Amino acid sequence: MTDAAARVWVFDDFRPGEPLGRHAIALDEARLATWRAIYGASAEEGHVPSGMLVAAMMEAYLMAIRPRPPGNVHAAQTLAFGAPAKAGDRLDAEVSCLWKEMRRTRCWVGFGVVLRDGGRCVLTGEISAIWSR
Repeated sequence: MTDAAARVWVFDDFRPGEPLGRHAIALDEARLATWRAIYGASAEEGHVPSGMLVAAMMEAYLMAIRPRPPGNVHAAQTLAFGAPAKAGDRLDAEVSCLWKEMRRTRCWVGFGVVLRDGGRCVLTGEISAIWSR
């Protein structure tokens, strides 16, 4: 979609196979300190908690597709974890439209998010959303 900042994303804007955006996420000490303040210290010493990677995936998704109409439903997600991430890593997130379809009267869209640290895949996720009209 062109001029995404000026207009709300609608179902017709999505094209399966098209990239929707890239977002850099620094796993810096400030982000880790915020995480520890909320969830406590991680049992995965030396590695970033897997929940923080899921939060990074959602951040990339939210940053790539905005503004969104009110009323969307995050219906499902699938996750596949790859190489572990560690404090200080800089993740590159790629968000794309995987598929879209009408199911009865609802507009469904599948989004893919891939988090990479250099050439290493850290997480791949698929978000299934019911897109508001």
